[in-house]
Amino acid sequence: MKILFVVKDIDFIDPVSIMLLSSLAKKNGHETYLGILNREEIIGKIDKVKPQIIAYSATTGEHKYYLAINKIIKSKFNDIFTIMGGAHATFYPECINEGTLDAICIGEGEEAFIELLEKRERGEDISSIRNIMTRSSPFNGIRDLLEDLDSLPFPDRELFYENTEMGQFPLKSFITSRGCPYTCTYCFNHSFKKLYEGKGKILRRHSVGYVIDEILQVKSKYPLGFIKFYDDIFVYKADEWLEEFVRRYKKDINLPFHCLTRADLIDEGTIRLLKSAGCVSVSMSIEAGNASFRNQVLKRNMSEEDIIRAFSLCRRYGIHTFSNSIVGLPFSKIENEIESLDLNIKCKVSFVEFPIFHPYPRTELGDFCIEKGIYKPQYELLHMFYMNKSPLSCFTEREKRIQRNFAQLAPLVVRFPFLRGIVLKYLIYLPNNKVVVLIYYFVKAYLVKTKIYPMRLGIRNLWKAFLKSLRLELFKHSGEQ
Repeated sequence: MKILFVVKDIDFIDPVSIMLLSSLAKKNGHETYLGILNREEIIGKIDKVKPQIIAYSATTGEHKYYLAINKIIKSKFNDIFTIMGGAHATFYPECINEGTLDAICIGEGEEAFIELLEKRERGEDISSIRNIMTRSSPFNGIRDLLEDLDSLPFPDRELFYENTEMGQFPLKSFITSRGCPYTCTYCFNHSFKKLYEGKGKILRRHSVGYVIDEILQVKSKYPLGFIKFYDDIFVYKADEWLEEFVRRYKKDINLPFHCLTRADLIDEGTIRLLKSAGCVSVSMSIEAGNASFRNQVLKRNMSEEDIIRAFSLCRRYGIHTFSNSIVGLPFSKIENEIESLDLNIKCKVSFVEFPIFHPYPRTELGDFCIEKGIYKPQYELLHMFYMNKSPLSCFTEREKRIQRNFAQLAPLVVRFPFLRGIVLKYLIYLPNNKVVVLIYYFVKAYLVKTKIYPMRLGIRNLWKAFLKSLRLELFKHSGEQ
């Protein structure tokens, strides 16, 4: 069968989930193709490829583009089977009734997708496939989690690398594990655990050998100068897996990399190992400077001392840091945002973003907003990026304007603390404008390039990256017309 994977746009991060589905489909004798909404005339692409299945993977906010294009596709090609997976379908399965999709995939979909392809190819009923939901049949539940991640083939990176500029860009992303043991209230992990209760281990990891071999395969075919490990949490402790990874990575790969972890997991032994392997930057989110918001509202369960100690350790070993701190938490005040700013300054974070809180479906904090009457679930109105204005009704339009200016100017203040006074007294109260967005963009572009993902880029790649990132950043801050 021919499968057309449709994405809205191409970012800088490899869409590993789609690449993996493509790899599995090819392994089972199917053909896969890529369509990009922002770059191609999709109806023409469908006419050319003539796929039997069109598949999307969507986060909340992004989903509305796929529902919209799917309506057009089904009006012209009603015989094409269309399906959407990803976080939005998993945690808001009601979306099956909001458009013209034939089915959605709930949860991890590798095994379900292959079973779907086999049944569709044979003309069989798909209603019995676990993880697959249709409008016309009862849902048959969730299958067990796949625990042996090494049984999966390497992701089909050619699908994107040969059809977009991603193949020639030296930054590439890898995922070494699945699952997160924490229950931060703005995240879906607690709902994921409920969904898979009794269905297997939530935390699973590839062997070091699998990870190294995958990187070597990419390195042998494409330019590779910097690696981003995109696991929810790459490092929990200095265990045998990490020690083996450090030995083999230094010997076989020897490239700078970035990874994600938590401040309360970091100790000197872990940092020393990461540094010796080639780690040049880590992401550790602070989320809130106010202890009550951080620990009671967000359930981060870490002290200010934990946070300061972790960032200090990274500085001592010459590892740059990337942090997130959420703006616009329910019923927060500008004073609380300033507490987050000041904690980032105290930690001397290399680069920080201040995303504006969005109440995503089936998250604990999202449900809280609905219960308190400060958010009416209209997920089709959510921006697909969280640098846009708050959707919560507990804030006035003036407060939302201040939040947006704060989110865009605070990274500049963390980098140059002497600007704190003028920014907090005057600039955050200005009308929202593109000048502030451009200030944010250039600060971000410089710090990300020099501190977080430092890598050599030729003039051509640098120019392409500049144009692409600027376009994406302007869209993130736009009204999403």
